[in-house]
Amino acid sequence: MAAKIRVTGQIAKAAFVNDARAGVIVYNTSTPRLAGHPMHTIAITVVPVFALIALGYFAARIRFFSTEAETGLTRFVLYFAIPALLFRTMVAVDVANPPWRLWAAFFTAIVVIWVLAIWTSKRLASISASGGSAAAITSSFGNLLMMGIPLSVSFLGPAAALPAGLILSIHSPIQWTAATLLAEMSGERSDASVSAILRDLVNDLIRNPIVVAIVLGSLWRLTGLGLAPVADRTIALLGQAGVPAALFALGLSLAGFGFKGNVRGVTVILTLKMIVMPLIAALLAVKVFQLSPVDAGVVIIFAALPPGVNAYLFATRYDAAVAPVSGAIALGTGLSLFTTSVVLWLIGPV
Repeated sequence: MAAKIRVTGQIAKAAFVNDARAGVIVYNTSTPRLAGHPMHTIAITVVPVFALIALGYFAARIRFFSTEAETGLTRFVLYFAIPALLFRTMVAVDVANPPWRLWAAFFTAIVVIWVLAIWTSKRLASISASGGSAAAITSSFGNLLMMGIPLSVSFLGPAAALPAGLILSIHSPIQWTAATLLAEMSGERSDASVSAILRDLVNDLIRNPIVVAIVLGSLWRLTGLGLAPVADRTIALLGQAGVPAALFALGLSLAGFGFKGNVRGVTVILTLKMIVMPLIAALLAVKVFQLSPVDAGVVIIFAALPPGVNAYLFATRYDAAVAPVSGAIALGTGLSLFTTSVVLWLIGPV
């Protein structure tokens, strides 16, 4: 049976110490961070992440993989590797109460960005389609799965997997539903009722592998059975493949985007997403809700991420601001090499 995890200390870089007498793995978050200059630590975190993204992008540009192979890798990440990481995290770590403060810090920042994006879209034709819904979701929907989890776990340590998974579990459903309702209410598309939208949402949640993994992990933890050593090791190996595979798959997907569209629209989206949102999230996480260092770090990193591919899928679905959304994803991912480095430097040792 797999040992349970006890969390101690304040520093996020973690080491596991096996206490055979107590049958407990002490998750010691007091272990010092990497030695050396802070920027050296950030470089060790950021450069490998973007190197894997660049490698995937290069492989796609030279057509090393077929389209089917690229799709297969993305499905492996989405349906197997990342769910395994989150399932194991939920089994091992006890979450006594819903993380209301964590969710409030992150999603309040999203609400503020939505208000600003919709207000701006009314004054800028290139992002005004569908009531500004495409602009709003692109300005607030970061690449949490493919980029957020790898960066958070690499910089903050394994302890970051739990708050990252808890945010990820409701992030997409909330954002997608809100954007869909806004687009429908704008009157530019009226082929679906609110009940139909909500029904589709429930079906999507039931089939969402991230949500399923978190729910199953939580339920399994309640049984008190833990995981048998062989099963635990198997799931751990699968989860460890998630971070590098997700980054490589992200690089593959980026090859299909280009910097196009109205420059002002792209600039507005990226300013809201990569500058304004992390500033608001930092204020909420640190000053208003006073989250723990690891939780606050995850909220800030997630808020600072470039727009994710789901925003492009939404824009194409409603044929709303497709060009500036595509341009924002491509340019934002490139710029994030520098912006995330600055964010990690500002977060510093936690």
